[in-house]
Order: sequence, then C-alpha cells, then structure tokens
Amino acid sequence: MKLVSKNNTIAIIPAAGSANRMGFDKISSKLNGIPLLARTIQTISAAESISGIIVAAAPDKTAEIKKKIVEKYNLGKVIKVVAGGTSRTESVWNALQAIEFPPEIIAIHDGARPFVSVEAIEESIGVAKEFGGAIVATKVIPTIKEVNSNNEVCGTIDREKLWAAATPQTFRYDEFLKAYKEFLSGNVDRNSITDDAQIFELSGRKVKIVKGNPENIKLTTPLDWKIAENLVVGRL
Repeated sequence: MKLVSKNNTIAIIPAAGSANRMGFDKISSKLNGIPLLARTIQTISAAESISGIIVAAAPDKTAEIKKKIVEKYNLGKVIKVVAGGTSRTESVWNALQAIEFPPEIIAIHDGARPFVSVEAIEESIGVAKEFGGAIVATKVIPTIKEVNSNNEVCGTIDREKLWAAATPQTFRYDEFLKAYKEFLSGNVDRNSITDDAQIFELSGRKVKIVKGNPENIKLTTPLDWKIAENLVVGRL
C-alpha cells in the first residue's frame, strides 16, 4: 500500500450494492465501452487532492474488480479493493478499517456517479477542511407536496430550503471516524441511514452544502442509464 500523508485525502467508493432497481450489474457493465466503476474512479482520480482510493465491492467481485477494472484501466490511485457489507454503512466502515495511514480528509463517493465535476470534488474537500463536513448537492427544482396516508395533499414545502444530496460527501477524517464509532455503538436504526452525512449530523457536527454540477446523477434505473449514455457521448 502507498504511504498516504496526513495532509491528503482518501476517497472511499462504495460499490457493493445489489442494483435491484437497475436490473443488471451496473458497476461492471460498460457505459459506452468503459465499465461504469472505471469511469467513476477515473473522475475521482482526476482531482489532484485525492491521494488514494479504496473501493468497497461485493465480496464475490473484489478479485474481478481488481483485475478487470483497476488493473486493466490502469487506475493507479486505487490502493485497495475491500469486501463491502450488506449495507452502505457496513461497506463504508469496512473501507475505513482498511486505512493504514490516516489522511486529513475522507471523501465518500457513490460508485454509480461518474459525472461529478472535479471542481465540486475539490471544493468539497476545501469546505470539509474548514468546517468539518461537506456534501455536494443540487437545489431541488420540482414543486414538492407533503401528503398524508391517503395520498391527500397536506401542504407545499418551501423548496428554497431544499437541496438534493449527492456525493462526494467529505469530512475531516478524525471527526468522521469518531462519529462512525459513536453511531455503531448507539441505538440508531442502521436502516434509517441513507447517506454518510447523517452519521456526521447525528454526532452533532456540522455539514455544509457545496453546489454540484447537475450532471452528477446516480445511475439507479434503466432511464438513468440511457441519460448517462447521452452524457458520455456529449463529453466525447
């Protein structure tokens, strides 16, 4: 493993999901000739502040990802591929446990988000250094309605206060590790956690928003995949 200095950033890429809503193994599937995960790693690697990447993959896919993605596409910033867990929280924890030389900053980015801008990555790292935690997000555009159990509208939510959380989600490493340990030892329902920033928030620490690029979508459904194909062609 490469030596990672205290002043650098390690990125964790959780990529152990089942992809039920997509209907096929999206992580290894080729998006215009290149596996989705390889595209995401290439994007994260392009940020100069990222000194190393740890991928948390499905346990039965780790060897395949090392050989067919990391080695084949010469993704030199990947320092480890570890076995992920049955949930995102487990996968991130496994990756955290694999860090041998603690960095200053940890950045967690979805394996199915290949279009985040380098500018957003770098800004999130800078904000995390200053404030402790940062998430890349976009303003909510649609009108949002609150409904009751009968699907009757109860009200319209002020969207000026709403942001759609994305990744990377970036934190001071020491503080995030402490927050994670507090979370794991507490009584919080782990299934209620939908992103990494929630763990930081639960510990009483602050998270700031970094405005992301609108192309930074997560490929979750077949429609997302079709949109991504067009985005890739548009970048050629």
